[in-house]
Amino acid sequence: MLHLSANNTLLEATLIELQQAVQENSPLVVDRIVSDFDHTSFHLVTPDNDNRQFIHLSIVTKAWPSLAQCGGVDESQLIQFINGKLTNQATEILPKNQTTQGYDMTVRVDLTKLDDESIHNLSLLKTYVMSFPFQLAFDEFQRLSQQFATLAPGEEESSLSQPHRGQSYRIQYRDDENIYVQPSNDRITVIFETIFKDETDKIFGKVFLQEFVDARKRNRSIQSAPQVLFSNVAPREIATTSMENSDSRFITFVLFPRHFNNTETQFKTISQILQFRNYFHYHIKCSKAFMHSRMRFRVNTFIKVLNRAKFDSEENEDGEKEPQQRRTFTGRKMVY
Repeated sequence: MLHLSANNTLLEATLIELQQAVQENSPLVVDRIVSDFDHTSFHLVTPDNDNRQFIHLSIVTKAWPSLAQCGGVDESQLIQFINGKLTNQATEILPKNQTTQGYDMTVRVDLTKLDDESIHNLSLLKTYVMSFPFQLAFDEFQRLSQQFATLAPGEEESSLSQPHRGQSYRIQYRDDENIYVQPSNDRITVIFETIFKDETDKIFGKVFLQEFVDARKRNRSIQSAPQVLFSNVAPREIATTSMENSDSRFITFVLFPRHFNNTETQFKTISQILQFRNYFHYHIKCSKAFMHSRMRFRVNTFIKVLNRAKFDSEENEDGEKEPQQRRTFTGRKMVY
């Protein structure tokens, strides 16, 4: 079972190393690139070798252009949201003209003011960036639910059959794969669009996701978990925005208010959902590897059986060849 943490452990370990070096009055010069899932990379660099008190932490992700356009907002609102998550004296987001070339955003870090909380927040930088559309969806849910609460009794019945839906937010985190976040007055729907180019992956993926549905029905302790749906066609929430692709499969998570009723629950829900794609494809590859290993083991077993069935021709003490003999399944010689 794979359990991925929301933060980047290599990035956190590097920051701890730099912090300890500064505390020992022997600051290090760093120029390190740290890769993450979903085409995301971090770059840690010391901009001035003579003044090693500061480092620049830059991030580039394929989802940045779509994140900067979520809900019709501009890039400055995305930067402001991330800055609110990193708010402390040790970090400062640099203006766009000072961002490291080839990266989407650069954070200036003061190593002398760095503490454990700041290091952990910086290691969660990717999660904070990707959580921007979810926060917009949470705010939209509050607006729609309050609007629904003010409806007349007759209007409420018609709204139950046709719930009020807000704006859909799209995260294009890979070339052909997207995450759609659709808020409404009573729930938030998160839809993963993933590509299976191998027919075997499609079969394994269907079996794996069916277990999600069955496990929720069998185990009463997890019935409060979000509902999971699997479809070969785009759900109606994104039917007008999703591109037609025969290799696309759609996984839907239905989030109810109990899954995001406070800040801590919201962060936990976002972290788990953002790791789902890596978790999902990892287990598909592990299942295929296990099947291949079992197939190789069976083939080796059959080869041993065939080798035992070969004719043996042995020489006696006088140098004469004895008659050919067969062997049984256990390897013993057959006696006629």
